Amino acid sequence: MTEEQNENKRPTGLWVLFILSTISTSLGILQSFTNILNGAPNSSQIKEMKLEMAKSMKAAKELDSSFLIELIEKMDKITDATVENFVFFNSISFVFYALGLAAVILMFRGLKIGFHMYIIYSFLTLIQYYFIISPSDLPVIVLVANGIVSLLFIFLYSRHLHWMKSSSLESTD
Repeated sequence: MTEEQNENKRPTGLWVLFILSTISTSLGILQSFTNILNGAPNSSQIKEMKLEMAKSMKAAKELDSSFLIELIEKMDKITDATVENFVFFNSISFVFYALGLAAVILMFRGLKIGFHMYIIYSFLTLIQYYFIISPSDLPVIVLVANGIVSLLFIFLYSRHLHWMKSSSLESTD
């Protein structure tokens, strides 16, 4: 009987992943929702963002770093596109993070479908900027960094697939 209970016991690693993913996706949902409620930045906020970007550009030029200059230029384009498509971008972010939270909850409940949904969520959040800007305007470093984190979490969740069941009828509570 104890051996069967140990098999049904939720793995500790899954608890840790659940907590980290829940915090991350919940903050994404909260940020997107808050942004939608607050509305797009006004002209003074945009002016302040442009001023900060100009300061960063000046520092990059002083360092004579072509990498930093290109990165800042691309980040400026992303900022402009995000402001121009404010409601759309934050709405899709809200949907993507909600999908991620649902996926995490399903995996925590022991359903493999949650793992597949998590992969979709990871991919969608990775490409969400492509919905508002040209691929050439997105810094590769952003894709690589986010991609590595996504792949790490997918790998860590995959380590617990043996515990998850294929259907809700077989799930453990």
